[in-house]
This record gives sequence, C-alpha cells and structure tokens, in this order.
Amino acid sequence: MAAARTFLGRLLREPLVHFTVLAGVLFGLLSEPDAPDPAADVSRIVIPGAEVGRMALAWEQRWQRPPDEDELSGMVNEAIREQVLYREALALGLDRDDVVIRRHLRQKYEFVTQDLAYDTDPDEATLRAYFDAQPDRYAQPAQISFQQILFSTDRRGAAAGTDAAQALADLQRAAATDDAGLPGDATSLPSRFDRMSSAGVEAIFGADFAAALAAQEPGRWAGPIASGYGLHLVRVSQKASGGHPAFETVRQRVKDDWVYDQRAAADEAIFRKLLERYEVVVEPMAPSTGAGGDGS
Repeated sequence: MAAARTFLGRLLREPLVHFTVLAGVLFGLLSEPDAPDPAADVSRIVIPGAEVGRMALAWEQRWQRPPDEDELSGMVNEAIREQVLYREALALGLDRDDVVIRRHLRQKYEFVTQDLAYDTDPDEATLRAYFDAQPDRYAQPAQISFQQILFSTDRRGAAAGTDAAQALADLQRAAATDDAGLPGDATSLPSRFDRMSSAGVEAIFGADFAAALAAQEPGRWAGPIASGYGLHLVRVSQKASGGHPAFETVRQRVKDDWVYDQRAAADEAIFRKLLERYEVVVEPMAPSTGAGGDGS
C-alpha cells in the first residue's frame, strides 16, 4: 500500500500528467454545448463599465488628471467605432486568409495556454536530473586567444609565402608582441582575437585554419597558415579547454531550458487534444503547366 501511495505521489508530480489534465479541461470548456455563442447577437455592442474605467485610468496616468466629460465620451465613441468596424470587417470576411491576422491570433492563443499550462517551480532534484540527462547540451567549447598577421596573396602574389617566412624568422628572433611594430598587410580583420571558440575561428578563417591554429603551442609566433584571406602568422596567447560545467554554474540556464521544454510539451499536448475536434484534409497540389506550356 505504501508503495502504491509513493507511485501515485510521483505520478501526480509528473508534468505530462498536468498537461493532459489541463488539455482535457480546456477541451471540455471549448466543447461545452451550453457555452454562449459570441456571434449570437452581432447587432448588440456593449462597452462594459470596467472598460470605461480602464480608459479613464489610462487617460489620467498619461495626462496626470482625470478626463472631462467630452474627453471620456470621445474615448467611448472610439471604442464603439472600433467594435462596429471590426464586426463589419468580420462580416465581409476580411480576416480570412490573412497571414498576419492568423499568426497574431495564434500567438495570442499560445500566450493564454502557456500562462495556464505551467507555472510550477521545479525543485532541485528535477533540475539536476534534467541536467544529468543531457550533459552535451551544457558542454563548454574550447576557447583560444591569439594574434594574427596577414600577408595577402592578392596583393603580394607568389611573394606572400617568402615574405611571411622572413617575417616569421624576424619575429621569432625579436620575440615581438607589440601590434604597432608587426609586419604584414592592412586588413579589416582584428589583429587580436580573445576567447574564440573553434566554431568561431572556423566561421571567420575556415576549417583548415582553425585546425592548424589549435595545434600551435602558446607563446611563440608560428605559421604561415593559409585562409581565404591569404597567409597568416599566428601567436597563440591562451588556450582554455572545454568540458562539462558544474551544475551550479549553469543552474539558471538549466531552469530556463526546463521551463521552456515543459511549456512546449504543454502546447503540443493541448494542440493534439484540440486537433481531435477537426477533420483535416490536405488537397493535392495542382500540377504545374510551366511557363511556356499550353496546359495540355
């Protein structure tokens, strides 16, 4: 009996159970046969007193005084105009097949269901289990800091390799680190890159450059290494190995990811339940006749 109570307790804390129950409640509300039809009396417009009060409060907050009778009447008349034109637009079907309106209504509906779907604060054990289940998601990439000097093959042609080799020998003898005294060609590339991931280096210089750079020992000039820009002399100043961080250092990120995933699961559960109310037909695409075809 105790084991059964323990299992039931775990089951009631399971997020998917919450989602399923919520989806059932929403489905029941939306399917209620006695629910009032919002289109039952399209000729009647009601501006609730609470809405009038909201208008007056918004005016007072903006202008630092209550609205007078004419000003309040003007706001009410604007609300009536909006309702009339909105209903007439619906009657003409202007909301149909409008991508902007459709997406806006979808977003509003999703905001409502997300607010209802999940507001539970996960406990520490839940977050740690979530973190442990996907360690690669939080792995930190290796990082490298380095200087680079470009010898442009576009400007120097075949001499770029010879010039780079000579400059490398000079730099190694002088142990130069001052950017102002470095040789090479002017470029829009920075001369220094700090804490770059291998993916970041690859995005700028290419995969071969990134691999060659990672193989360099820190503290000395080396090269030349080719990239799409030309030939580079490089000096690695620091390497930081990647790895898996401690849970405590990424706890907030883990929590944010967990909440996002739970809400996404809630959205999907609700959508699947609502989808049961519809018959979906996807018609085949009409055959293309081509730009110069005769349609036969």
